[in-house]
Amino acid sequence: MRVNFFFTLFYCLFLLVNANNGDSTDTKRIKLIALPVIYYQPETKWGAGAAGLLRFKQKNEPDSMRHSNIMFVLSGTQLGQILCGAPFQMWFNKEKYNVYGEAAFQSINYLFFGVGNHVPSYFKERYYANNPRFKINALRRIYPHLYAGLKYMFDYTNITQLVDTGMLIKGTISGSKGGAVSGAGGTIKYDNRDNQFYATKGYYVELFALTNNNLIGSDYRFDKYSLDISTYVALPYKQVIAFNAYGVISTGNVPFYQMAVLGGESKMRGLYQGRFRDKDCWMVQAEYRAHLFWRVGAVAFAGIGDIAPQLNQFNYKYTHLAIGGGVRALVDKKQHLNLRFDAGYSNNRMNYYLTLGEAF
Repeated sequence: MRVNFFFTLFYCLFLLVNANNGDSTDTKRIKLIALPVIYYQPETKWGAGAAGLLRFKQKNEPDSMRHSNIMFVLSGTQLGQILCGAPFQMWFNKEKYNVYGEAAFQSINYLFFGVGNHVPSYFKERYYANNPRFKINALRRIYPHLYAGLKYMFDYTNITQLVDTGMLIKGTISGSKGGAVSGAGGTIKYDNRDNQFYATKGYYVELFALTNNNLIGSDYRFDKYSLDISTYVALPYKQVIAFNAYGVISTGNVPFYQMAVLGGESKMRGLYQGRFRDKDCWMVQAEYRAHLFWRVGAVAFAGIGDIAPQLNQFNYKYTHLAIGGGVRALVDKKQHLNLRFDAGYSNNRMNYYLTLGEAF
């Protein structure tokens, strides 16, 4: 359960609640609201909770500048998972500086299917862990829509229960005994989309590099590089084609819970998040979005991807495919915010997702 998912979910709800509270120029510099959250994912089943959002601006900042946000969320799921988190997104000096990240504690249980493509399809085991985490990005605008700066991430995984007959309890898989991951590096971000939640044109690009070692408190020595790119093409009659490409490269002793994974509510829907994991991955996906009538829309999507322990070991024979479709209900016309229900098929299984906002 990633805090980013909850931040997106709650921030969408926040926009929905405030959509009819005046025009697009909000002169209030501080606002505090609270709302319930509800969602469904195969990794959590049904989940619900409550969240609060502190929304504010620095003094002497223009009304047109984006607000800073600090969010607080507490959620429980049908599978007994608990999340307490505080994601934040802050803007300073007329959006010249952007600081964002999260602090969270999770009590989780997830399915582990093994590492690599060669694990038997019938194998899976459930592991339980407590997971405090913190990450922060501090970026400076260096060109219109382009930011660059520093990144730090700390993640401690305390595994509390393993299956007696599983692979993790043998201790041969990196990370099976838990431990701390502490990484420092840099981030570059470019975003000129016309709408954060339903883009019809523009690009979103995020690149980061992290090094994790014992000098900064990590129990594991590894480096990680990630690139995420999305672009959008508007078609006649309120149709849009969206493309997303994603890749991760890791070197060193990577614990299994820090490996690249396929699946989830935004990356190859239809696969359980982590059904396939390894040090490296690549993935491309496309989605066709169409307005049907009134506030109702529909989408069709497809994605392909692969994992490997090294770049030179990717093999087309193990490329994984995910396809599906969904319906959209427009709940905020100003922000073009949709309630999203998706059904995705992959690996001989159908999975379902209910949330707010698009997958990418």
